[in-house]
Amino acid sequence: MSSTGRSYYSRDEVAMVQGVWPVELLQDPRRQPRVLNTAGEFVKELLLGDHVEDFVVLPRGTELLDLSFQDSIPEDVRQCLHNCRSAHDFIARVLQRPEMLEKYRADVEYIDPNRQQRDILRKDKLNLSKRIREALRMAEAGEANPALLYVAEMRLQKETPHPIGGENVKTICRRDMKDVLGPLGQWTLYWDRYDEGFFAGGRCSGKGLHVDQVLWSNVGRNYQGYKLLAAWPRGQVSKEVAMEFYDVLFAPPLRPRELEALHKAAKVVLLRPGDVYMFSGGVAHTVICVSQEMCLGVYESFVNLNPFHVDHFLHTADLEGPFFLDSYSMSPRSFRETKDDCLDQLEDAAQHFEKGGLRRVLQETVPVAEAPPSWFQLQLRLLSDDDFLRTLQQHFARAVDLCAGDRYFRRHLLQKVRFASKACGGYGGDVPLRPGQPVDSSSSYSSDMSDVDEKPG
Repeated sequence: MSSTGRSYYSRDEVAMVQGVWPVELLQDPRRQPRVLNTAGEFVKELLLGDHVEDFVVLPRGTELLDLSFQDSIPEDVRQCLHNCRSAHDFIARVLQRPEMLEKYRADVEYIDPNRQQRDILRKDKLNLSKRIREALRMAEAGEANPALLYVAEMRLQKETPHPIGGENVKTICRRDMKDVLGPLGQWTLYWDRYDEGFFAGGRCSGKGLHVDQVLWSNVGRNYQGYKLLAAWPRGQVSKEVAMEFYDVLFAPPLRPRELEALHKAAKVVLLRPGDVYMFSGGVAHTVICVSQEMCLGVYESFVNLNPFHVDHFLHTADLEGPFFLDSYSMSPRSFRETKDDCLDQLEDAAQHFEKGGLRRVLQETVPVAEAPPSWFQLQLRLLSDDDFLRTLQQHFARAVDLCAGDRYFRRHLLQKVRFASKACGGYGGDVPLRPGQPVDSSSSYSSDMSDVDEKPG
């Protein structure tokens, strides 16, 4: 692992930021990312680490993880993006390809006079042609700044088998971080690459400030261009900033209140081409492109088994308190679908015990022909590390007990999951931890269940 300092960004990179956001925020060592050097370090951090209020970067990660733009993004999308300077250029080209209009869907977003980001024809989400035509009309009529148009969440119209994983997905990406992990990916509480998003925008476009509806993490790939990202501390600070600036794009010239909010950010990071990165989407965050070159990127959402992340995730459907954002928060009823996916993940991990453990599962796994050998070698190296495997199993045990503090989880935990949790040193959900209860890895479980609160759902 390497540390960062005032020299982390070059003069050219600092100059790129000037006039967009205060340079002193970018150069503040406290706000800079944690930089890792190898693919192995990054994957360990992804599966085991706590980055709820951190930002972790693997420079040249798309190369080190064999997740290149050419291998991951479909050729028709790459052709339409060639030499584009803005999302306006990109969608104008897509409009000339009827087969792409039938194949893909995407949000086309603009900035209204109140600086808030809005979806164009949100109700026509499956009609890409209509959305693009309206975006171009608005730009021509002066109703939307064409330079600030942003393409978000581009994905397939219809689900199709993923070329590596084989499961039905709508992501346009042909390679993902989930593929790099192989069977290790099942040792997370949640992973979403079904709806993985692709984003594209020119200078000073981006994504307005928001908190993801599910309090999960994002692992992203910044394929092209430079973009600034700010992330705020979890809980009350994120709530206050989000309630005042939800969907506001922090584009220059910044207003005094926006400057004040940026100075409250925990992290202010400049992402470079080729960076692979992770941070918590369950805190207030915003992104703005700063290079003349168009910014292109994708992300997957996940929840690792680290108890701090599991605890944070379980606050998703709170009905009050520092994680509740009025109409922006996910309802307990909607959150149940995500919980069902988590229960499936825990069951998949538990099945590895029935098959003799993770090491045996990997030994018996036949690598997919389309997968680069580096992924399998990385998985082998990780599973040869006794400390890594031991910590992963401990996190699994604690995650089950934390989930058991939620009534819906406790009711639906399968016996095989409870057994596997006990085999990893936990209580198998028999002594559940409630969200918000201290979860430091060095602390012991409390045997007193008298104050275990049941969350709605």
